[in-house]
Amino acid sequence: MNNSTDKCKQLRELQERLTNELRILKEDVQEEEREGVENPLEMVNIIKGLQKTLSSVDLELQKCLDSN
Repeated sequence: MNNSTDKCKQLRELQERLTNELRILKEDVQEEEREGVENPLEMVNIIKGLQKTLSSVDLELQKCLDSN
């Protein structure tokens, strides 16, 4: 496998892990909100940071698709 293929494979794996982690965090936040717990700003910032990272990964993955 060449470096480009390895990179694209790693990006797909990272995208999957980030997507899953974001889903879990959002579900946790929603559950806490239903229970009346106010979510700390830190949790909101973590979710925003992960979403930004996921967007960057998505852009890099698009380059993989464009080059194939």
